[in-house]
Amino acid sequence: MIELGGIAPRPRWSLRLTASAAAAVLVMGLLAGKLAQLQITDGEHLAALAQANTVRHVVLEADRGIIYDRHGVALVQNSPMSSLAVVPAGLPSDGGDRTRELVELAHVSGVAEPKLAAELLTAPDPFGAITLKTNLSQAEYLALSERLPELPGVSLPQRSVRTYVDPMVFGHVLGYVGPIDSSQVRQLEAAGYQPDELVGKVGVEAGLESLLRGTDGWADVEVDARGQVVKVLATQPAVAGDAVYLTLDAGLQKATAAALAAGLARDDKEAGASVVIDPRTGEVLAMVSLPGYDTNLFTHGISQADYDRLLKDPQKPLLNRAIAGQYAPGSTFKMVTATAGLQEGKITAQTLLSCPPYINVNGWIYHNWASYSLGWMNVAKALATSCDTFFYQVAAMVGDVTLARYARAYGFGQAKGIEMPGVMPGLVPDRIWKQLACGVPDLNSDACRWSEGDTITFGIGQSYLLTTPLNQAVYVAAVANGGRVLRPTLVHLVSDAGHVVSKQQTEVTGTVPASADNIQAVREGMREEINRPYNMNYWFRAAGVPADGGGKTGTAQWGGSGLDLPTHAWFVFFAPYAQPELSLSVFVERGELSEVEAAPIGVDIMKFYRDNVGSIRA
Repeated sequence: MIELGGIAPRPRWSLRLTASAAAAVLVMGLLAGKLAQLQITDGEHLAALAQANTVRHVVLEADRGIIYDRHGVALVQNSPMSSLAVVPAGLPSDGGDRTRELVELAHVSGVAEPKLAAELLTAPDPFGAITLKTNLSQAEYLALSERLPELPGVSLPQRSVRTYVDPMVFGHVLGYVGPIDSSQVRQLEAAGYQPDELVGKVGVEAGLESLLRGTDGWADVEVDARGQVVKVLATQPAVAGDAVYLTLDAGLQKATAAALAAGLARDDKEAGASVVIDPRTGEVLAMVSLPGYDTNLFTHGISQADYDRLLKDPQKPLLNRAIAGQYAPGSTFKMVTATAGLQEGKITAQTLLSCPPYINVNGWIYHNWASYSLGWMNVAKALATSCDTFFYQVAAMVGDVTLARYARAYGFGQAKGIEMPGVMPGLVPDRIWKQLACGVPDLNSDACRWSEGDTITFGIGQSYLLTTPLNQAVYVAAVANGGRVLRPTLVHLVSDAGHVVSKQQTEVTGTVPASADNIQAVREGMREEINRPYNMNYWFRAAGVPADGGGKTGTAQWGGSGLDLPTHAWFVFFAPYAQPELSLSVFVERGELSEVEAAPIGVDIMKFYRDNVGSIRA
């Protein structure tokens, strides 16, 4: 080694420097490897993640189809409603700014700030919009619109809500929409529904949900750091639901509601129903249940106080009595007993039976409505005078099982396949039903044994027999048209963007097993009841309406057995007599005398129909 100046030169690389350099190289290698992994292996994933922070998939909710009457009168409208919504991921990242925004949102939404913060900051999907308040007032919407640039993550989406025209008249038919029940969420989400979507709950809104809903669209939108849309990248427009034209005539519906309301008020009654149908097609021209309720309360967000008031109302305004109220039909059922007696050969149209004030059956006394003998009469006069003791005798001849068979042939005891949920079937009893339903282990006990008294009271529309106003209208339509039992329908036609998609066809669900002559004998009794010399004719003369048709009243006892029981009042009717084009039922809850309380309502409805038949049938 050569020495210079007595000092030996140091090596260029010390051990420490060498170690440091090696460590640096190693770190750089690791970084390079990681960069390569990011660029090559995870590049697509991270690019998608970055895209998710700026691109959102937005559902474009389809407008529900409009519901019209048969002539195109809109019965519901889609009204715009604004909401306050927040995307949690769009809230300010700075803690102080975020807190200030949450305080302001809590003030606007009415939700306590701690609760609001917990809901937003723990949301399972931070990129999904959470609705804080619906149905913003115009003042709220304008105030928030001005502040939007200062409220990251906040939006004011608009959606259509249903506004029902004249809900107190049409409400029970149309129904309303509301939030999806928790029990339906999974099923409906699988069918493409959004969790916050509104669906039909009752009425035709529920029964025609698949037609009215339409098809949602979508849009992929680019948003800025504050969650505001800056660009629409792709879109699929929503397709509105079909327009549905109901069979109702709006004018006749209103007239029916007015006649029913006036009749109830006149006789100090509070509840009733009426159904008007075309006996040729089964189309429902009017369907009213009173009292009604404001269906707009539900679509616009009903308060707990309003909901409790409806639930606790003793008159049960939420009950659609036209389809779900089940009551004894009383004497309006006598056309079934007459048909069975005639067709089974127990009587003929000329057979004379006595009409005493009562009959004795095994020691039990069964009364007629008259406390004196009405003499001997045939079946037509028995219908016209509504002689109970005549039909006790016929029912005893026919027997309960046969009578039940004819009742079912006329459509009793069957839920009608009309386009709304909640339709009740009524009840047709016989000895087999009683044994199955008695609920007592000893089938030979009095509770389970069918008696002769059960049979004869069945023959005048009492016993355990139940029906609905809708069933009554279908039944009298079958008498009117010669024995064809029709499926009632509320749908006249369905239209898609102005083009008719489908038009309802008449559907015969059954035929009464009786000859034309025997049904004609029954129709003759109904014709006589509303003509002179019988008192019913007074209402037609007073209203200036020709008594050209057939009618039958019924005052039905309920609530037990005995003489002094509460009653309901019925009137069923068809017209004109030769070629019927209208059948109706009128029901007055707690009505006491059908020919005084129910019949005048039916005559008033018929008067409106006759005076406006041209526009109704246009």
